[in-house]
Amino acid sequence: MKRLFQILLYGYLSVFTLSYCHAQSSTIYLHTDRDYYLPGDTVWFKGYFTKDGTFARNLHNMYMKLIDVEGNELWRSVALINDGVTASYFRIPPDYSGSEIFINANTVLDSYAESRPYFKKLGIMQLTSSEKETDSVVGATRLPVTAVRLSIHLEGGVLLSGLENKLILRGFDGMGYPALLKGTLQDDKGIVLTDFETDSAGLADVLFTMDTDRKYRLNWTDASGGNHQSQLPVAVQGAKVNLIEQDSIVFVQLQTNQETQAVVVSVVIGKRKLFDHELVLKAGKKINIPVKKGDLEYGILQASLSDTDQKVISKRSLLVGEHKILITPIVTFSNAFKEKSAGKVSVRLPNGIKVAKLSVSVTDQEVAVDTTQSILTDLYLQSLIQEPLLNPQLFWDRARNKDLFIQIQNWDYGCHSTTDSAIFDPLLTIKGQIELKGVSWSKFYADYENEVKKGLKKNIPARGASFGYQDKVVPQMQYSEVMFDKVGKFEIPNFVVFDSLDTKFVQIYRKLKFTPFTVKYGFADQRNYHKLTFVQTENATHDTKQLENKRGLRSDYFTVDASGKRVLQVAEVVRTRREREIDRLQKRFKASEPFTAQEPDMILLPLMDSVVIKTSQSLWEYMNRNLNNPSGITVILNGKFVESVGKIRADQGEMRGTPMVNKNEKEEYAFLNEDVSNYPYMKFYRTYNSTESQRTLRNVLVVFEYSPEEKDRDIGSSEYREIIAGYMPMKAFGNKMYASEAERLSSGRDNRLTLYWDPFFDFTAQHDSKELVFYNNSSNTGVWVTIQGLTETGEVIYYRKRMNE
Repeated sequence: MKRLFQILLYGYLSVFTLSYCHAQSSTIYLHTDRDYYLPGDTVWFKGYFTKDGTFARNLHNMYMKLIDVEGNELWRSVALINDGVTASYFRIPPDYSGSEIFINANTVLDSYAESRPYFKKLGIMQLTSSEKETDSVVGATRLPVTAVRLSIHLEGGVLLSGLENKLILRGFDGMGYPALLKGTLQDDKGIVLTDFETDSAGLADVLFTMDTDRKYRLNWTDASGGNHQSQLPVAVQGAKVNLIEQDSIVFVQLQTNQETQAVVVSVVIGKRKLFDHELVLKAGKKINIPVKKGDLEYGILQASLSDTDQKVISKRSLLVGEHKILITPIVTFSNAFKEKSAGKVSVRLPNGIKVAKLSVSVTDQEVAVDTTQSILTDLYLQSLIQEPLLNPQLFWDRARNKDLFIQIQNWDYGCHSTTDSAIFDPLLTIKGQIELKGVSWSKFYADYENEVKKGLKKNIPARGASFGYQDKVVPQMQYSEVMFDKVGKFEIPNFVVFDSLDTKFVQIYRKLKFTPFTVKYGFADQRNYHKLTFVQTENATHDTKQLENKRGLRSDYFTVDASGKRVLQVAEVVRTRREREIDRLQKRFKASEPFTAQEPDMILLPLMDSVVIKTSQSLWEYMNRNLNNPSGITVILNGKFVESVGKIRADQGEMRGTPMVNKNEKEEYAFLNEDVSNYPYMKFYRTYNSTESQRTLRNVLVVFEYSPEEKDRDIGSSEYREIIAGYMPMKAFGNKMYASEAERLSSGRDNRLTLYWDPFFDFTAQHDSKELVFYNNSSNTGVWVTIQGLTETGEVIYYRKRMNE
């Protein structure tokens, strides 16, 4: 891609062509429903992905890892990106004992070796028996909290004699928080040139011209009255670059105090290179390179100046669109803050903005929030910084001149090229390879080829293997056919898996059906996970003022068992395969089950029984093996009562335990001799009441039968079953709603911490305002409302405010 820029050189216009390197400027931000969690809690999140300032619509996969404070990987998965966003959830390990946990995430665009994965820090609220919280800092040694320092930054990175220079001053305490300082700039003759005072972000600037034969110092006073002195660097001969922003243009300004100087100027926005060019500078003349803002996305514009030996001699950074990039929505809030009462939030976007993708959370005010970072700081600042920023949102909000805050940071000035400018990030599908147990693969494959040849002679196309799959949404096992190659590898195209999937793999050709084997499944290419893990070791803890909220956490959020051990009241997200199978079968056969208010004493799933899988077994044999005295059991088959199974007779020539039925009984009880694989779901009740029986029955077995097309015909053959993981699950957050006032008043105690979460609170051209309704928990007296998102043109939408009585 090529674009034309105009350069104003010594009073005349010169036009030259500037090339873009194949760099991908991508960023990630994850908005979580809360900033602090209990061990075992579910973390709900929405991910935003941008490339060159707009939604990255050609990305499909986010590779995520969960990291503890020591840098150990606890878990990894991949989330599906659609139209530049994703939404899912995961669970904090119930036994996690740390005070913080980290998310690391990356996409295929973060492919260069020097890149760092996106990271997000979550606070973990540990409820200890002593109810005491301790603050720990991992890594760097800090100054005493009372210590105050003044750091001096040079605009352009250099002081040039005889030219106007700008000093950027930052005052901070031992914790890195802003310090209020005031002072004067003096020369070595004691002449005061100017004075300064830092703002609430601890920042100030000083403009002056340096003489080569003078030395300069800063005399300053801290808030406690302490006097200090800081010496300035010596002015030098050289060149520097500056960035000057006007309404529609940013000027890249170059100047030198030498007679002539050959330089190379390079300009990058984000990680995308705009141009570089060799120039010759002359003393007393400035070169201004105009760059139209319309050609730039929002982001950090970085200009660097190098000499002929490629040594960087000056650097300058600027946030393009500083005054437009952050948009605060107009929010109207109403809430009575009564027990489980309804609250209402109305949101409208200003400045005529109508299209935006947002996510909204409402949380109990007793859960601490991290107001030091936001979608703005993560997307546009943290992604380019060489060292993690400390409390960037705090400094951004407080700084009067935000350009000073941008200039003092240590930005990454590199343009990181990829091998190809095109993004190739296809949807992930299931892959696998058949592995035999104690059998030669070459012989197996030769037998397979012979079976294929036999079929082709009869005009029967080649067959492969049967791949069965079932998740918690599909009511029954679905089947497809897969073809494998000469080494046993196969792929299932156009098959996107979410959460986890129960699979069953069986050979189709009868000659191969009983060969023992396993299947090695694959989903995400492990090489796409970023090889590095990132844990913030400096200033690792959250603001200690925020931690105070944790100390007052109500005991309603946990219970104490008989042994005195605390049990957290959290929702379980991860379920076993058996639990999922029970849910599926319950939905499948609900219509044919007589109503009863009682819970079964036992649930039987024959198709998950290892004995049934390996051998053929009748229903009666299965009952004998799993139930005591099956002859005294009343069976309900597909909702129909079979009053008595009948007496068992052990006649000669018949297997012991097989029900012997006479001619009158034969038709009614014949199902007992059928293969148990036809009956996937059974419930056993020691005591049973239903509206149909009109009496209390004892020892009742409710049996459900598959329809003919559902029956499993592979029982007894060699098969491989496994639960395989796919994309992270997509599931709607269960926002609490009450159908009536009576339901609200009669419901049990509500201890939710997240009161509302909507990752798709999007605005379209048809709506200029939206409204949400949430319900308080049982003892809520205040909430935090957080709204974050992006417009189609890259502006950041951010709102966070506490609402209380």
